[in-house]
Amino acid sequence: MAQNHSSPLDNEDLLQEILLRLPPKPSSLPRASLVCKRWRCIISDPRFPRRFRKHHRKPLLLGFFDKEIGKVPVFTPMLDPPDRIPVALPENLLGREPWGHLCFSFHGCRDGIALFLDHQRHEAILWDPLTSVQRCVAFPSWFLDGIGKDCSIQNATVLCPASDNQHDHGGCHMSPFKLVFAWRDALARKEFICIYESKSGVWGDIIPTRTAYVISRYRPSILVGNALCWLLEGGNILKFDFGKHTLAVIEKPEDTHAAGCEYVQSSHSSFQILRGEDNGIGLAILSTLELSIQLWVRKSKCDGVFSWVLQNTVQLDELFSRPARIRQLVFMLGYDEDTNVIFLSSDSHDFILQLESMQFNYIGRRKYRSPRESCPYTNFCTAVVRSTAGGDGGAENVNT
Repeated sequence: MAQNHSSPLDNEDLLQEILLRLPPKPSSLPRASLVCKRWRCIISDPRFPRRFRKHHRKPLLLGFFDKEIGKVPVFTPMLDPPDRIPVALPENLLGREPWGHLCFSFHGCRDGIALFLDHQRHEAILWDPLTSVQRCVAFPSWFLDGIGKDCSIQNATVLCPASDNQHDHGGCHMSPFKLVFAWRDALARKEFICIYESKSGVWGDIIPTRTAYVISRYRPSILVGNALCWLLEGGNILKFDFGKHTLAVIEKPEDTHAAGCEYVQSSHSSFQILRGEDNGIGLAILSTLELSIQLWVRKSKCDGVFSWVLQNTVQLDELFSRPARIRQLVFMLGYDEDTNVIFLSSDSHDFILQLESMQFNYIGRRKYRSPRESCPYTNFCTAVVRSTAGGDGGAENVNT
């Protein structure tokens, strides 16, 4: 009597588990959805993309925006075809004022959303580069009527209010979200922040702190646990605690100079805030003299007092393997908090350094060097192909 041997793929639950383990590359789900109608039905189920993102946890680094003063940010894809994602700014984000200045300032990306400020219409624009969806939030009225006359917004941040464990990266579709503005009153020597909540549609109270240093315009904020951190000129850190609603200044490590880190005091390219282990605040300090990066992390002692601890020193000359002429021409251009990657530029070359594996990758060559910032863009691409004819043919791309 013949036995009926079923394939593991005949088991619906097992097949779903197999599909969940496909690589989180942009081409994975569209290709799998073309195999057959059964696979397409599983992948196009609205619950599947959420499970897929939850399984892989960390979004993919799709590319980065090059941000230069007075220029429109340009996106550079980092993946090879067929996973290469082209991104072009929409027309409404390319406007210039009559005298040639850009109407917009770009403030980086988080949770798959790029943030722009329209300084003519006085509104923040949230833009999803994968779906082209936009949302606008008007500046607070009191900023335009009073405070804004003497101050300018130095830094702006968008983020999902959920914690790291709860956040569905790429699946929240800009709802809900928080928007954080940071600005400085030079006469009062104070920094201020204010938070907009999309759930209420209201800007909150102004939160001030006194500091002699200015928030760097060239470094987006870094989300570390329940705190948002900004780099101050000179290397100190401004920390906002979402739970306590307090601002505090964290001094940079005291003995960085003694450790051989020679840097220009006002140079933002020598310092980078990091997301450390167990949601601790980290700081990378570049030494152009030693051609090295010191990796510091704040840790709590037994008495509950936090202090800086030097975790590692990365010798860049061993990684670059390039002629001596690159010495003192190395810059930190940016950092991705999701993948723990630092963007570096040496002479006319660009690189990334993965801090967990210490893997060093070349990502491009420049015809010229110029002051700029690299703003990484991470997201999950869960576009699928859905049948339009009821069979296995006639398909269309659908973003879920």
